[in-house]
Amino acid sequence: MIRVAGATHQGCVRPNNEDAFYFDETRGVAILADGMGGQNCGEVSSEITVRAASAYLLQPANGLSLEERAHEAIRVANREVLGAASLRPECVGMGSTIVMALWRLPEVVIANVGDSRAYLYRGGVLRQLSYDQNFANEMRDRMGLSEEHLQIMPNRHVLTMAVGAFEQVLARIHTERVEPGDRILLCSDGLSGPVSEAGMAAILREPSATQDKVDMLIRAANARGGPDNVTAVLLEFEDASGSN
Repeated sequence: MIRVAGATHQGCVRPNNEDAFYFDETRGVAILADGMGGQNCGEVSSEITVRAASAYLLQPANGLSLEERAHEAIRVANREVLGAASLRPECVGMGSTIVMALWRLPEVVIANVGDSRAYLYRGGVLRQLSYDQNFANEMRDRMGLSEEHLQIMPNRHVLTMAVGAFEQVLARIHTERVEPGDRILLCSDGLSGPVSEAGMAAILREPSATQDKVDMLIRAANARGGPDNVTAVLLEFEDASGSN
């Protein structure tokens, strides 16, 4: 059995909310997106990203693996965002992150573009499953720069990939076999920025209801200034058998 809950908040600083999310626990789909772009087009790009990806994923799988479906859902969303931007001059250059979880238990596939994150909480330990596609990680991977160098780089958080930013989008894929008691958290950087991993883990170990933990995570981000929109989707696995 799996329990899923989610919530979003504009935070304490931003005038509008450019995050979006969707989940359907019976179909094994959870998606979160964080939009970017001028003239309120960030909220347009995140909405299109979530809508296009979920619409694809709710279609029959036709024998495709979870990994193949994740890749194709993101390609579909990329085309939709690019197409919308071509019709709205004020939205040229808009884009969105995306992080999703697809599951056919005990297998869960995490796919992401950008820096919205997925974490696994297991046995009291929180571990990041997604990969931040930003300048700092590119420099770490390609040039082997130290953490000390990366921390002083002025552009370290600039994204190197986003849905709608390029004709071709590169998603990062991670596959995990879940165990009873596992929790998977999808979140925008409005949560992972202000709240430390230790802080998130402390909330996830609470014996509270799934939705209550989501609400506590969002309150924790806002208590630390809420500098950005904050969104969280939490999956809790009571067991790891069955189709969902």
